[in-house]
Amino acid sequence: MTIGDTEAPRVAALDAITAQCSLAEDAVTFPKANDNCDGQITATHDVASFPITSNTSITWTYTDNADNTATQMQDVIVDNTPPTVTGNLNAITAQCQVTEAEVNAAVPAAGSDTCPGEVTVTHNIPADAFPITADRTITWTHTDEAGNTATQTQDVDIDDTEAPRVTGTLNAITAQCPINAENELTKPAAPSDNCGGTVNVALKTGTSFPIQAGITTITWVYTDESDNTSEQTQDVTIADTKAPTVTGTLNAITAACSLAEADLPVPTATDNCDGTLTAETDVSFPIMESQTITWTYTDGSKTAMQTQAVTITACVLSATGDASEAVVFPNPSGRYVEVQSPVESPIRILSVGGELVLESMTNTKIDAASLRSGLYLIQLPDGRLLKFVKR
Repeated sequence: MTIGDTEAPRVAALDAITAQCSLAEDAVTFPKANDNCDGQITATHDVASFPITSNTSITWTYTDNADNTATQMQDVIVDNTPPTVTGNLNAITAQCQVTEAEVNAAVPAAGSDTCPGEVTVTHNIPADAFPITADRTITWTHTDEAGNTATQTQDVDIDDTEAPRVTGTLNAITAQCPINAENELTKPAAPSDNCGGTVNVALKTGTSFPIQAGITTITWVYTDESDNTSEQTQDVTIADTKAPTVTGTLNAITAACSLAEADLPVPTATDNCDGTLTAETDVSFPIMESQTITWTYTDGSKTAMQTQAVTITACVLSATGDASEAVVFPNPSGRYVEVQSPVESPIRILSVGGELVLESMTNTKIDAASLRSGLYLIQLPDGRLLKFVKR
């Protein structure tokens, strides 16, 4: 009968070997295995050279007396201490934004490491997140050659503290008419801002309207998206140099005896500016005789004039019917009273007491300028009386 050993050695699980910086050959403990048969078991590894200075795995091979073999892996962890970082990183501050180049230029000093070798420092901001335009925190990672890491954080503070930049002087505004509201003004162009974005342009709160005649200084306020403001003043001159506009000719007015103020229509004119437009004439009322009157239109600063013919005809009394009354007004240079009749007849003008004052004929203008104020009677040939009052 032939007896043969065909079973490989039996191995148990191996714990990882840990070492700081490097692992020397004499620091490696050869593991043991069991075999189904008595005899010596040899263990060999595949490490080509010592010391081991980075993480790796050792392959152990176990061989019994019958040349049966078994293999096993054992991890080697070299340097499991992360780099040491100390102190706080100063915040990165900027007015508007931080670029990738600016972040890369602010890489902190690499942390110290227990083992020789390079410590690399990287940040967690992806390339498509640049430029940074709002506050955020950067995480810096310090990595040694064994892959151990330590982290540091750094704040990025974005603060826009600069007001929009205004240069030069705004041109003065000259207008004919009062300006009643902000929307009647032309806003100046928005100035540039250090951070770009929209700059709002508005009149300073409290600006009074309407802006009337003369020179008024207004203030424009420029506000950026961070509520920083700057101001610029502008002179506004209101100078109404255009007189009211009159067109055409005023129709002549004809009145018998006299024309009272209430019976005289007030004409109108147009003006380039809104507001009150007055029309006045300097004649005395009532108008007792024909003349040309002048209307003066005033818009508050300028005037225009227009003439109008007024014709005053004689007061006419009819010699038919019952006695009637006429009124003759004072100071009528050349003021006349006429009694009309189909047949020319003599008439007598009597005082209210019956005293003869004047004699005349019908259909003839009687000059009443010399008569005193009062009631007078006109006696017709048939004895009937007409009366008129001179005031």
